[in-house]
Amino acid sequence: MKKSFITFTLLVGFAMQALAYDFEVDGIYYWINYGEDPEVRVGHCSQPGWGCYAGDVVIPETVTYDGITYTVTQIGFWAFKDCTELTSISFPSTLTFIGERAFEGCTSLYDIHIPSTVTRVNARAFVNTGWYNLQPDGWMLYLDGWCLGFKEKMPLVDLVIDEGTIKVADAAFYEYETLVTVTLPNSLVSLGNHSFAFCPELRHVDFGESIVEIGRDAFYGCTRLEDFTLPETTTKIGDWAFSSCHGLYRLDLPNSITTIGNYAFDECSNLAIVTLPEGLTEIEEGLFDQSGLKSITIPTGVVTIGDLAFFACEALKTAVIPETVTEIGDHAFVCPNIDTVTCLGGIPASLYYNSSSFEVPSNTCLIVPCGCTETYRNSDWGVVFSNIIEDCDGIDETAEIISVFPNPAQQFVHVKGITVREMQLYNVFGQLVKTVQNTNEIIVEDLSKGIYVLHITDKDGKNRVMRVVISR
Repeated sequence: MKKSFITFTLLVGFAMQALAYDFEVDGIYYWINYGEDPEVRVGHCSQPGWGCYAGDVVIPETVTYDGITYTVTQIGFWAFKDCTELTSISFPSTLTFIGERAFEGCTSLYDIHIPSTVTRVNARAFVNTGWYNLQPDGWMLYLDGWCLGFKEKMPLVDLVIDEGTIKVADAAFYEYETLVTVTLPNSLVSLGNHSFAFCPELRHVDFGESIVEIGRDAFYGCTRLEDFTLPETTTKIGDWAFSSCHGLYRLDLPNSITTIGNYAFDECSNLAIVTLPEGLTEIEEGLFDQSGLKSITIPTGVVTIGDLAFFACEALKTAVIPETVTEIGDHAFVCPNIDTVTCLGGIPASLYYNSSSFEVPSNTCLIVPCGCTETYRNSDWGVVFSNIIEDCDGIDETAEIISVFPNPAQQFVHVKGITVREMQLYNVFGQLVKTVQNTNEIIVEDLSKGIYVLHITDKDGKNRVMRVVISR
């Protein structure tokens, strides 16, 4: 579905550009990019005007029209398409983007240089130019530090991009059906949008030592991608970057990352364990929508949790929300099997209208700081959670994910994943009902059915809090 949406969006963009242009100055046609700053992109004259540029073209850094001075930042889709008499092009130092098929069919254009200011180039921007046609068939195309993919699509299994490459173009390896492994050079800093999208056999990526930014949809639909490690140089993961990567199970993200885009790990159905970077300030919209997370600890420093962030996370059992969170968006936690939500802040975060931030079972346990039960009960949280319990011993946010089974239990509860020094079992009224030491098992067959809170201290003195249901 997403694939079709991308194609549809591009076609709509092309069709709109074919209709008209906003203005023309000195023989160059411009489209206004509406935003905070007055910017324009270079386009073609109205349909059927492809081929309307010839000779030596110099694109200025700024252009003035109707009393407004615009900065020229982009070369639009198909802007110079089929300009067979274009012999040279001079780019401005303000340029940041060169669009799809921007110079396709410029058969007399041999000398091309991409300014260092450019952050995005589409892989097919220079198809069938004079420069392109001189390159040997089947060779990888490199231009001024950019990897533009192969001149002709190759049936690759293992891809190694040359050292010295700084950026990979948009859609450079889009839909490479046979690609299994990718090795990126240590020199690489940026992966373009859709660069490896829909590579269904891709299983492993070596990102090198210097990657800074991973573009939008970069690995969208790489359904068999199993593992990767990002270096500490990484700061940004784009929207939908790893969406529908069903093969991912565990993800440890470096603390250097400050931005993770909308739906970046959407529909990663087997992604069970995630360590989020400490530098995040926002959990973006749909970040783990329909993922396989079993437990999540939001790092301290996060201020907002966006709409649909953990929507339809059916495997999610526990969530820890730090005191820094002040706002939780619409349907952020739609988790039909969650046992425990732990809030570390004494002041409840603001929930979306009508408390729709949470859709959880009615018996889900909300654990709050000591002395804060009534504060939460009298807030919007009290609309969602009827079972609110105080934690007066402190919770270790960095604790490893552990499991308690069976849960619900009838005769005993066993803790797996750590060595237990002590376990204390509390009822919903906060009363201590049972204590065991130096064992990972606690007998519960003599207790009444209901909801209990298990405080676990491991051999290193770290504390965990788990919710336990005793049934009969």
